Amino acid sequence: MSRKVKRLKHHFKDIDIMNEKEIYLLLNAIKKNTDIKRLVREGLSYSGIARLTKDAITNELVTYENDQIQLSEKGNQFYEQVKDNYKRTNKNEWIEKDLKSQIPRIDKNTIFVPRQNELTF
Repeated sequence: MSRKVKRLKHHFKDIDIMNEKEIYLLLNAIKKNTDIKRLVREGLSYSGIARLTKDAITNELVTYENDQIQLSEKGNQFYEQVKDNYKRTNKNEWIEKDLKSQIPRIDKNTIFVPRQNELTF
């Protein structure tokens, strides 16, 4: 564990009970006002995301006022300290492959004609 994370864990003792990466992803979604698809891809259920959000509000990482959710000062500090640990720097990870739309390879001498009812456009 790096010195930065040890210092961070010492400063934010109540965060030890939650997964640091999941918190970072939640704070990133809130800060950049994006969707929660990345949290879902990490394996969290919607109820798990709701629980994580509630814990973030309880631990004062996030403020919820007037139907708006924003990072608190404590949440912003935490985000700035851990963002380099989880930031995607490999450009191949930016766009994920769509494996569900792949079809098996066919022989180069075969002509493929799709059924009319299977066309999606």
